[in-house]
Amino acid sequence: MNTYPPKPIPPKAWDTHHHIFEPDLFPLSQNRHFTPSRASLTDLQAFEHNLGIEHVCIAHGLSYGADCTLLLYYLERFDGRARGICVLDFETVTDEILDLYHEAGVRSVRLNFFRHAAMHDVDVQVRLIKATARRFVEWRRKPRNNWSIQVQQPHPEFWPRLYEVIREYPVPVVVDHMALLAGSSYRYGVDITSIQNDSYIRESERHELDMLCQALREGNLWIKLSASYRCSNLGPWYEDLKWAVRRFLNANPRRVLWGSGLPHTQRHEDRVGRDRTRQEEFLEVDDRAWIES
Repeated sequence: MNTYPPKPIPPKAWDTHHHIFEPDLFPLSQNRHFTPSRASLTDLQAFEHNLGIEHVCIAHGLSYGADCTLLLYYLERFDGRARGICVLDFETVTDEILDLYHEAGVRSVRLNFFRHAAMHDVDVQVRLIKATARRFVEWRRKPRNNWSIQVQQPHPEFWPRLYEVIREYPVPVVVDHMALLAGSSYRYGVDITSIQNDSYIRESERHELDMLCQALREGNLWIKLSASYRCSNLGPWYEDLKWAVRRFLNANPRRVLWGSGLPHTQRHEDRVGRDRTRQEEFLEVDDRAWIES
């Protein structure tokens, strides 16, 4: 039973990861890795209003590929109260397109590791991060605010290598969903002896986690506390992730973000063997309970 007192959402708070999916109005990519249900602007606004969140960052859905028509359309309707995270095709993107996106409110780009078969390949991840960072450095020769690079990958053992890449370029990197660091319940099933600490972390993984936290300390990596259900089976309070949240905050509280991750799409491993063109239902997650815990 949750014993934590409710915590109010602070004024001017941001939800840094929220999707809109409207396949009936904006066609999905033929090369998508899954087919989401509908999640409208009205759904987004109702959720943010109920929690008392004033600002939102719309993350372009990877199921749309690099066609950001939906993102640009809805950024305009937020009248400056929203920012966007786009997806780009760097083989064709021009400075003019980047300028247009910037004026619309886009401030970051998601790297589509699914499209490039990079989720389980650190060499490809490094290549994509380096190429994106170099492109931004070239584009930023004109005065403008910095953009960031957003990544999602499930391998702790990749962090020593990624740490070196992140240090190499002056472009901020944001890792989604708590770096997909598995809680004890997610890795082994519910284990009440280890949910309050990191005792289940193998010695070989501690160096990898140290590299992630070192990147946070140095200030060029940011991490999102989002989609906790991807890391733990102990919803709605995810007790086995609290030690990790404390570890991130101790490393650098100014580089820890919160994002709802709404709507809550299926876990990646649960899609294995499924028809990627078949519409999947969203998961029910108690976002308020996670915030208040």
